[in-house]
Amino acid sequence: MYVLVTGAAGGIGGGVARSLAAAGHDVLGADRDADGLADLPDAVETAVVDLRDEAAVRELLADRPLDAVVSCVGGYEIAAVEDTSVEAFRRQLDANLTAVHATVAAAVPALRERGGRIVVVGSMVGSVALPYHGAYSAAKAGLDGYVDALRREVGPRGVDVALVEPGPVPTGFNERAAAAVAGADGEGPYADAYREFEGYSPAATDLETVVERVVTAATADRPRTRYRVSRRARWLPRLARVLPDRLYDRLVRAGLPGGLLWRLLHR
Repeated sequence: MYVLVTGAAGGIGGGVARSLAAAGHDVLGADRDADGLADLPDAVETAVVDLRDEAAVRELLADRPLDAVVSCVGGYEIAAVEDTSVEAFRRQLDANLTAVHATVAAAVPALRERGGRIVVVGSMVGSVALPYHGAYSAAKAGLDGYVDALRREVGPRGVDVALVEPGPVPTGFNERAAAAVAGADGEGPYADAYREFEGYSPAATDLETVVERVVTAATADRPRTRYRVSRRARWLPRLARVLPDRLYDRLVRAGLPGGLLWRLLHR
């Protein structure tokens, strides 16, 4: 099987590329981080590319006999919605949604011809919007709708589509976002909340478990349409359907830095 893995320079994408290559699949790992790609084993073919650049992605994938695409791209910044500039909002939409679409749109013709599949790694925040993650939650919720629409379009034409939604994963992803919190030293209305994110490293699902689920989605004879990885990722969306909004809001806030559940889990 010939697989394109995007976001392959590290974290989930790097783990998926390594696992698929070790299992004997032909893997093309794409990312804009050349140093991260250089750490992949020689068995993984690599390409340095900005996945938001439609022309560059189409050039990369031209005439490649793709059997599967695994999209692991993403990134976010911590800020209240009020403090999120339009530029920062657009940057997160591009990283989490545009980069996925540029790859999918270029790959679908080959995948349809070969009866292939698409696996997209989203996030729990696509179903559970977190305070101070507004742009990221919006992007991942949009990705959820995008994947549903895609599945309903290409599924009848022979292409399987699966969405993997993990909770927090220890890849350094959350820690990097926390280290760059804007306004943590200021005196605005959210300054106290920002300071609570110092050292933010949420209780997480281990990376190996998430990689295993993504590889399963990419290789199973009949993949599920959605994989929610971690108890939080499975139960919080269910609670949203039965709890009143204001009670659910308090529950979600309690799990963030400074909240009651956060303090209990991180003593």
